Amino acid sequence: MSRGRKFGRAKARPVTLKRAPRLAAVGLLLAQIVFASSVSNFILDRFRGPNVQVRDVEGVTDHVRDQKLYLNIKDFLALLLKNNTEINIARLDVLTAADAILGAKAPFDPSITASYNSTRTVTPQFTQIGGAAELSSLGQTSIINYQQTLETGQTVSVGFNGSRFSSNSEFNFINPSLSTGLNFQVTQPLWQGRRNLELKAPLMIARTQLLITSDQSEARIADLVANAASQYWDAIQSRDNIKVQQQAYDLAQKQYERDKLALDLGALPSLDIFQSQSQVAQRKVAVIQAQYDYKDALDGLRRLIGADLNPATRNMEIVLEDDPVATVAPLTAADEAISSALQKRPELSAVRRHQNVNDLNARVARDTMVPRVDLQAFGGGSGLAGNQIPTTGPLGSGSTALATSGLGDALHQTLAFQSPTYGFQVNLSLPVRNSSAQAGLADALVSRARDRYSERQIEQQVIREVKFATNQIQMSAAQIEAAKTARDLAQKNVEAEQQKYELGGVTAFEVLDAQSRLAAVESSLLQAYIGYRKALITYERAVWTLLDGMGIIVEMPKVK
Repeated sequence: MSRGRKFGRAKARPVTLKRAPRLAAVGLLLAQIVFASSVSNFILDRFRGPNVQVRDVEGVTDHVRDQKLYLNIKDFLALLLKNNTEINIARLDVLTAADAILGAKAPFDPSITASYNSTRTVTPQFTQIGGAAELSSLGQTSIINYQQTLETGQTVSVGFNGSRFSSNSEFNFINPSLSTGLNFQVTQPLWQGRRNLELKAPLMIARTQLLITSDQSEARIADLVANAASQYWDAIQSRDNIKVQQQAYDLAQKQYERDKLALDLGALPSLDIFQSQSQVAQRKVAVIQAQYDYKDALDGLRRLIGADLNPATRNMEIVLEDDPVATVAPLTAADEAISSALQKRPELSAVRRHQNVNDLNARVARDTMVPRVDLQAFGGGSGLAGNQIPTTGPLGSGSTALATSGLGDALHQTLAFQSPTYGFQVNLSLPVRNSSAQAGLADALVSRARDRYSERQIEQQVIREVKFATNQIQMSAAQIEAAKTARDLAQKNVEAEQQKYELGGVTAFEVLDAQSRLAAVESSLLQAYIGYRKALITYERAVWTLLDGMGIIVEMPKVK
């Protein structure tokens, strides 16, 4: 039994001893891989920069059915926000403004400098105190410094130096010698620059400029969306104008067939048939022109959503599903709409933020005009080591045995501050005159006044846009009602003129003229509906409700 237990322990021990180095080696290998991967990723991220990709056209094919691209106003605007080139360019302006924040942090970036110097000097001597007939020395110096300006205003610097010196001079009692030194210094401004505004101002301005650029980009995107929506309704008008012109052509064609029949029966003079033929030809030209106008309008929509970049949808037929006929809805009270617009419009937000930039520039200018008082505290330590050579002094005293010490001894003396150095210093600088700061203060105050006038100007523009859009909606609604009445009367007039013509009471000219007026009234009604749709878009842009429900428009980059 005891032998079995001993044999078991003896057998298990070598296995453990064999596995332990293997596990340690595997762990060390994994640690090296992780460390190398981390370093590699850090270097790549540092020099590769952010991953800014060009967005591909997406979502267009999702609306394709039966080899046709079906669109309504909501889907069209959604594709516009995804794929429109100008909108994507406007989004990049925000990224550029975010990069400016990173650049403004440069004054607070720490810096590390290092140097190494090795110098051999051989010099013939002409006196006994040279230490040798031909003095040969070797000096090697290593220096490393760290310096950084903190956002709170202090400037911190830490330096370390180490040197090795050897020569053939008989007067050196430590040869070679190793010396080390550690020094640090902290500078605190007490008056000018106490809050470090001069260096912090560009960073604060860059952060504000990011918000300003975001507001400006959002306003730019809203303008693009409003223009695209208007262009969409123009395409709807072009589509329905084909129907209007086709109806006019059909009426003219029927009139021509009646006149031709009357001519064949001898009830119409032969020369009167040319009026009907001319009217048919003119209506045919109007139909062809309307068809090609609609084709051009669809190509414009195709470009706005990026469908022209894909060969599969470049020439695909587009079907617009919206009807221009709209129900006139009541509007918000004018004063309430204006008040809401003055609070929401990003143009006003941008100019108000810019006022903060001018206030900050004024503070910086005032800060640079006061005296500068800096308090510096410094300290450090040094150490010395090497081979101490036995020497005898003039009175017979000195070291009698060889003593050696190394770099560790020198570092221990330095870090233990066995030979310390410390103190403080106060520097005073009185600016007798600072013309640059005075000019900067004056410019900041003028810019602040200019921004206030700009704010007032934009407020007046917003008020004008809201009122104008309201008037346009009301006018379009009135035009719709008037055009409906005119259309009904024009239809009755055509029927009446046709009956008179059949009874011989009027000529073909009166009938054709009535048909032309009916076509004009139909076009007026269509234009009134489209005008109402476009006025509603203008109103929503003015009161800043156009982008509601469309998701995130301007994505703010993450910056520290």
